[in-house]
Amino acid sequence: MSQRAPAQPELDDEDWSQDDLFARPVRRRPTAVPPPIYHARLRERSAVAKARHARRNQLRQLSSVVFIGLLVIAGILLLVRLLSSVEPPPPDEGRVVNLLSPESTEPRVQRAPTAAAFIDSPFTRPVEAPPISASAALLVDMGERTVVYSKNPGERRPPASLSKLATAIVALEQAPPDTRIQVPEHAATEPAVLANLRPGEVLTMEHLLYALLLPSANDAAATIADGIGGHDYTVAQMNDLARRLDLTDTNFANPSGLDADGQYSTAFDLAVLAADAVDRFPLLAQIVATQIHVIPAGPANRSYSVRNLNGLLWSYDGAIGVKTGQSEEAGGNLIAAAQRGSRRLMVVILGSSNRQADAETLLEFGYRALAARG
Repeated sequence: MSQRAPAQPELDDEDWSQDDLFARPVRRRPTAVPPPIYHARLRERSAVAKARHARRNQLRQLSSVVFIGLLVIAGILLLVRLLSSVEPPPPDEGRVVNLLSPESTEPRVQRAPTAAAFIDSPFTRPVEAPPISASAALLVDMGERTVVYSKNPGERRPPASLSKLATAIVALEQAPPDTRIQVPEHAATEPAVLANLRPGEVLTMEHLLYALLLPSANDAAATIADGIGGHDYTVAQMNDLARRLDLTDTNFANPSGLDADGQYSTAFDLAVLAADAVDRFPLLAQIVATQIHVIPAGPANRSYSVRNLNGLLWSYDGAIGVKTGQSEEAGGNLIAAAQRGSRRLMVVILGSSNRQADAETLLEFGYRALAARG
């Protein structure tokens, strides 16, 4: 059996010693300790954080609802626009669909002249002129903006359909390529070359530019002019373009280039005009370099196939455009450009009996002269 420990004597308040105090443990009732004050602060912060978190969740939910609503509205608007774009426009008695006018329409393209005209260069001046039949001609280096060859470059002559380059530039300054224009009744009465556009049909500006510049269709010129404000307004804009480009020996009388009093230009001025067209408008550079283009049938037009009259696109290495012209007073006119390597040349032929042969002669002469110069 285990021995029981001897009982410790109880201490009275008046009968105790220090040794007895250390001899046995003193048993005291534990007192309740209050929780630290920072626990309460943490609980208070936790409640604030919960409130902030709830507000953030509400804001996120509201933002999601607003975003989804905007997406739905945008989708509905896009669907409405797509559905409305495929419907043919209502008949307008031969007037234009977009109904542009000089009072209400601002130019869509920056109306600035080309960077620089062409200057003479003593390094490329020919010793002996190549034989050509043209009454006036100019050969220029498009990269250096220098004249390689010239023959009566300042002689005023009828430009014929080379004027359509000014018509095309003015058209793109007035309206974007996807503008829809209705063929007017008087387009079918235009003389000479026609694309046989049917009055009442609706085509885009881009399609009309193909018909204007490839087969040189006069009904396309009349339709474009009608669509951007009318015949007189278009001619006024063409002459304003000539002033902006500093074409001092150029004046236009109609958008088609038909022979008329007061319609004239020079080889030099037409070179500047063509350079502005292909440098400032990539779409025009693309169009004039196209051999054959098919205008697809649409809700308000039949299909058309147009062919470029510039034979150099089929026969000359590196040919990239630009425009043909022919009339009784003008004779054979041609602006042609070609690129070989980094060298891009352009030739203007006016009053020629064989415009294509003259253009090939001068282009070959130009590339030989540049190769000899090094």
